[in-house]
Amino acid sequence: MFLLVVIYVAFIGLGLPDTILGAAWPLMHLDLKTPISAAGVLSIIASLGTIVSSLCTPKVLRIFGTGKLVAYSIALTAIASIGYGLADSFNVLCLWAIPMGIGAGAVDVAMNNFAAVYLESKHTNWLHASWGIGATLGPSLLSLSILTGGGWRGAYEYVAAALAAIFVLILISLPLWKKTEARGGLSENVTIQAKSPVKAPQISICEALRVPGMKLSFLTFFFYSALEISTSLWCGTYLIACGFKPEIGAFIVSLMFASVMIGRIASGFFAIKFTDHRLIYAGIFIVAAGCLVLSLPLPLWMQPVCICLLGLGCAPVYPSLIHATPARFGESLSSQAISIQLAGSYVGSILMPPAFGLVATKFTVHLWPISLSIFVGLLLLCVCLLDYVTHKKLNKSYARERVIDILHTVSMETLKRERRIQRRLRNRHRKH
Repeated sequence: MFLLVVIYVAFIGLGLPDTILGAAWPLMHLDLKTPISAAGVLSIIASLGTIVSSLCTPKVLRIFGTGKLVAYSIALTAIASIGYGLADSFNVLCLWAIPMGIGAGAVDVAMNNFAAVYLESKHTNWLHASWGIGATLGPSLLSLSILTGGGWRGAYEYVAAALAAIFVLILISLPLWKKTEARGGLSENVTIQAKSPVKAPQISICEALRVPGMKLSFLTFFFYSALEISTSLWCGTYLIACGFKPEIGAFIVSLMFASVMIGRIASGFFAIKFTDHRLIYAGIFIVAAGCLVLSLPLPLWMQPVCICLLGLGCAPVYPSLIHATPARFGESLSSQAISIQLAGSYVGSILMPPAFGLVATKFTVHLWPISLSIFVGLLLLCVCLLDYVTHKKLNKSYARERVIDILHTVSMETLKRERRIQRRLRNRHRKH
C-alpha cells in the first residue's frame, strides 16, 4: 500500500511542472525581455530532450531498475526547476530546458512501463488522473506564489521543493520497487509470473521497430497526441471565434481538462469489468461523436457539451493503450515499446498542433472540428490495424487475465467461507 501511494504521488509530481510554463510565460517573457513567441522554442527544446530520453530509457532501465531511475529522474527535474527559477536570461532558460525534458522523458517511460506490467488497468487510469491533479496544481502554485510576492520564480521553487519531497519518498521505498519487480506485482494475488523476473532483451530501437505492430503503435500514439494537444491548444481560440467571451472560453477549456480527469477516474472503475480493448474503442467513439456534433450548425450552448465529450472520450484511450502494451508485445519488450510509443506521442504533440495553426492562419479556425475528425479517423484506423496485427497475443493475455480473475475470486470466496466457519466455531465455543 505504501508503494502504491508513492507511485500515485510520483504521478502527481510528474504533472506539476508541465502546466506552469504556459501559465507563467506572460510574466516570464516580460521579466526576461524575451518575445512572447519564444515559449515555442523553449517547448521544442524540452520536447526534443524528452524524445531522446524516452528512446534511451530502456537501456538505462536495465542498469538501474525502475525505482532508482524514477528517483534520479525526479531529482533531475527538481534541479531543472530550480534552474528555471534562477534563470536571468532566455539562453539560460533554454539550457535548463534540456535536463527538464530528459528527466520528464525518463520518468514517463519508467513509470508507465511499471504501471503497465505490474499494476491493474484501473490503477493505470487512476494514475493518469493523478497526473491531471498535478497539472491542475501547477497553475495554482503559480497563483499562490504571486499572491505571496514570490512571482513566477517562487512557483518553480515550490515545484522543486515538492519534487524533492517525492524524491525522498522514492528513496525510502526503493526496496519495495525491487520486491514488486521480483514478485511480479504488488501482492501475490495480482498476477502469475515466472519465478525469476523477466529481463528485457538488449535490442536497439531499430530492431524493436521491426517487431510486428511496433510502427503502428508509434503512429497510434502520434495521432492520439495530435488529437489531444490540438484539442487543448486550439479549443479556446475556436470558442472565441464562435462568439464566446474570452473568460467564458477559458472556463470551458478548464471544464474540458476536468472532464478528462473525471473520465479517467470513471475509467478506472470500468476497467475492473472491461478490457483495455473495449475502453479504447469506447473512448474513440465518444470523441468521434463529439467531433460530429461539433461540426453541425447547432446552438452555441451545445458546444461546451461537445467539448466535454471530447475530454471524456480522450480519458480512457491513452492509459488503456499504455496498459495494453505488455499484452501486445510481451513484458520483455514492454519498456522498448512504451519508449517508442511515448516518442510518437511527443512527436505528434510537436508537429500537428502548429500544423493546424498554419491551416487556421491561411483559411479559418472554424476548420478545427474537421481537423479533429481527421485525427480521430486516423487514430481509429491505426488502432484497428494494430489490433489485427497483435490480436493473437491480446486474446491470450485477456484469457490469462480472466483465468487469474476467476482464481482470485475463488480464493477470496474460499477465504470468506473459512472465516465464516471459524466465526461459527468461536460462537459455539462461547456458548459451551
